[in-house]
Amino acid sequence: MATVSPTSKRAAFESISKSAIYKSKDEFYRMYNPPELWPAEKELSVSPSKTICRRVVLLFLILMVPVGSFSQSNQRNANPNDIAERIVGAAMTRGGAISFLEALTDTVGGRVTGSPESQAAAELILKALRDAGFDNAHFEEFSMSPTWRRGPASAWVVNQVKQSPVKQSLFIGSYGWSPGTQGRVEVPLVTVTATADGKLSKNPASLSGAAVLVTIEMGASANTFAADYVVMRSRTARQLASAGAVAMLIPSEKPDRMLYTSGAGIYPRAPLPMLSVAKEDTLYLRRLLAKGDVHIALDVQNTFDESQAKERNVIADLPGSSPENVVLVGAHFDSWDPAQGADDNGSGVAAVLEAARVLKSLNVKTKATIRFAFFSGEEQACLGSRAYIATHKNELDHLWAAIIMDNGALRPTGFSLHGRDDLEAALKQRLSPMSPFGAANILTGGDLYSDDETFVVAGVPSLSLEVVPSDYDNRHHTIIDTFDKIDPQALDLDTAALALASYYIANADQPLGRRLSSQEVDRLLKKTGQSEYVDLDFSTAEKQH
Repeated sequence: MATVSPTSKRAAFESISKSAIYKSKDEFYRMYNPPELWPAEKELSVSPSKTICRRVVLLFLILMVPVGSFSQSNQRNANPNDIAERIVGAAMTRGGAISFLEALTDTVGGRVTGSPESQAAAELILKALRDAGFDNAHFEEFSMSPTWRRGPASAWVVNQVKQSPVKQSLFIGSYGWSPGTQGRVEVPLVTVTATADGKLSKNPASLSGAAVLVTIEMGASANTFAADYVVMRSRTARQLASAGAVAMLIPSEKPDRMLYTSGAGIYPRAPLPMLSVAKEDTLYLRRLLAKGDVHIALDVQNTFDESQAKERNVIADLPGSSPENVVLVGAHFDSWDPAQGADDNGSGVAAVLEAARVLKSLNVKTKATIRFAFFSGEEQACLGSRAYIATHKNELDHLWAAIIMDNGALRPTGFSLHGRDDLEAALKQRLSPMSPFGAANILTGGDLYSDDETFVVAGVPSLSLEVVPSDYDNRHHTIIDTFDKIDPQALDLDTAALALASYYIANADQPLGRRLSSQEVDRLLKKTGQSEYVDLDFSTAEKQH
């Protein structure tokens, strides 16, 4: 790539500003999309404020492409920089990602693995891919058991404190794949601390027959989906069940009495009812306990179905000139049921899908095949991506990279490599053209928190899209993970980042790096502190390859 001097960039800015800053979104759309995709004038119209915002972003992205990228029209398909410009322009102007996300969230909603909603989501994705011209789009089915259905969950205080009757309802919600209470139970409430060394602060015998309000000791920066927290939560649940506890009550870290749900470290079945308790209700219970004994009533009506169920991944390929080599771009479409699963992970699905449609419509050609994978069952120990690995086990030596999005629709900053520092130099070189809009930063560390886990365990070079910090943690797995919280412009940027990264990696002469052996993966997981977390999901046999 030719370097561009500051003087040349200023000249480019002045030149492009004169023609581009005054263009409407309609004109930008026609610049970056083939004529057959031009909709009617009325379909392109947007509010003046949104048009101005998009103009600024588009101008910024265009200016940051080296000046050599502005080639003659008859050279468009030959110049990689020019192709990149068209990819970004199409991703930023079509609005396809936010449109698909609205359909997914408002017509399907929450998508628990094994549910009818999960199947409806898979069918919606498949139809969108085929409508975009992916004739090879297809389902890859796998079996799962058990399936789980959330039932009503209620709790209230039932005892007397200092001679004054107390009967106040509590805000609780069940963790995924957690059993119910088999009817209403009235039990004493006790507190216990699970320490970082894996011990409980009280004699386990004192916990028998009680609902146990647990404090899990973690660092100040820990959150409920950090790998070490999940390991401790799972260990504590097993300890409480062995002690004969009736239920494990976990204080929610979310604000405004919001509850949390998860299946991490729990699937295929929690050892006892695991319940999220609103932060404010936790404080209330602790105040009561400071005054004397407390009894609570619980009634949780979850159910399991032990029969074999069918789930499915959705796969589509953009064939390369060396089709046996593959760069996978993926996201999981399952979600939790309290809300719509808009950010986790509808946004990832929408960005991957739109990246596929953009690359297909622009007739982008690469050396390696770009495969778009939509996984189910990520929330249940990465069932879908593990099924993918099992189906394609003989092809994994030719899987150049797996690129995963599961961090929400926020401005992209780059990619994490989950400890694969041997890939850093090559990836920096490939993604250097993405530096101007801040999406080329490389993190060599990083927890495993999504389907990236599966590909790391398989030894495949794995990249996760990283984004700017936000309130995503507050919304994650809660009742407010809804469509209205999504920033369409950020989602467009994520789409552009995924499309560009897959293009640059797939169009290289060689992969980022080699596939690691099972022994090397084991050493990597120990180095990054992820071994115990992986052991929750993967058997010893499954980790061998």
